[in-house]
Amino acid sequence: MTAETAAGAAELEIVDTKVVDETAVLPAAAAQLVLTRHTVPGPGEPALRAGEAPRVSATDLGVPAPVTRRIAEHGARNTRTNRDSSRNRFEQWCAQQGRVARPTTTTANVAAYFGHLMETGKEDGSPYSPDTLLAYLVRIVTGYEKGDRPDGSLIREMIEDYRLEEYIPTGGQRQPAAGLTMKYLVKVLAAIDETTRIGRRDAAMLVLQYGTLYRSIETVNLLVRHVRVDTDGVYVWTAESKTRGKGIGRWRFIRDSPDLRLVTRVRAWLDGLRELSEPTEHDQNPADGEPAYLPDKPLFRALTTTGNLKRRVNATVRGLFLSGRAVNEMVKARAAAAGVSVINGLPVTSHSPRAGPNTDMAQADVPLAERNQAGDRSPLSPPLADDRCTRPDASIDTGKQDSLDAIPLYGVAHPEPATTPPSRDEDCGRSTGLTRLGRPPRSRS
Repeated sequence: MTAETAAGAAELEIVDTKVVDETAVLPAAAAQLVLTRHTVPGPGEPALRAGEAPRVSATDLGVPAPVTRRIAEHGARNTRTNRDSSRNRFEQWCAQQGRVARPTTTTANVAAYFGHLMETGKEDGSPYSPDTLLAYLVRIVTGYEKGDRPDGSLIREMIEDYRLEEYIPTGGQRQPAAGLTMKYLVKVLAAIDETTRIGRRDAAMLVLQYGTLYRSIETVNLLVRHVRVDTDGVYVWTAESKTRGKGIGRWRFIRDSPDLRLVTRVRAWLDGLRELSEPTEHDQNPADGEPAYLPDKPLFRALTTTGNLKRRVNATVRGLFLSGRAVNEMVKARAAAAGVSVINGLPVTSHSPRAGPNTDMAQADVPLAERNQAGDRSPLSPPLADDRCTRPDASIDTGKQDSLDAIPLYGVAHPEPATTPPSRDEDCGRSTGLTRLGRPPRSRS
């Protein structure tokens, strides 16, 4: 042993030693394996080593074309359309102003954009509602990755200040649709010519929407197999709704009444549907064509003025189904024909046949829970039926009464010679050079 080796050995201190089998010694590579309590390697499967990237190929990072389409088209069609439209308008505005919208943007850009919307309003000159602006904000902000999103809290505060200081003081408030209660619905139905196929379709659609309290889009989404007619009413199947999960359907029975004549009207429309075939380029109703009355086809169809089915070759969005806009136009036209396009100062729209029955039931003291169930509303928001679909008691049947009607009308005219002594009221009118027009004096008791 050299002097250097002896000196090194003197510095070492052996604390403990033990002779072990060399097979019990772990290999050096094992210390580099990534093992957690959740690691479940199978037989012969090595765990991932520390610092080692997962082994993936281009196949692992790609998806087939149908999956790409599903990812790009996630969400309802209307949701996608509104979302993309809001984002595109923001990007176009940024480009016009020399601002950057993509791949990321700043909170200042978003704030400036919403300030622009508040100042200029819509193209027709009307102001944007605060709720609309909040919807725009969500669509725009969520278009960026979470780490790159603008701060939406500042813009929300701007919108709330706009609501309180500008929108509400100038009369900009939510304008609800009128409730097409039974009193007015029977007038609308009486004005429909149900000898025509279009008339039978519209009448059946109105009574079904009233009876089910459906939203207009839910009404036109019904299939032929979703309706079953009984002797004293109609069963309607709701495949899905806005407040219930997809695929959770239910049957609902709507009892017939002399006012609705539900059974008669639905049967009449179904009989008319059985007479129709899918149109071709040269024949609107071919005798040997594909029948319109099939279980999986829409219950309500677009018709020509002659009562045949419209060709829907260009209807790439809704296909054979009617659109919510078409229902809205139909309801407005039918109400106008009956002279009830405005009820108690509120316009009749496609939402009116849904608000009407809820108002009728509220007046009949039907409990709120039953009305929510009838209207297929979420049980988590029990006031919804009263807040959104019941019109205040004072506006249900205000008619056109005016307290000023009690005041006699006066106007400048040439009075006829009086044949009887004037009354005190007439004398007052004569002393001013005015004559009474139209209304008799109020009786005094």
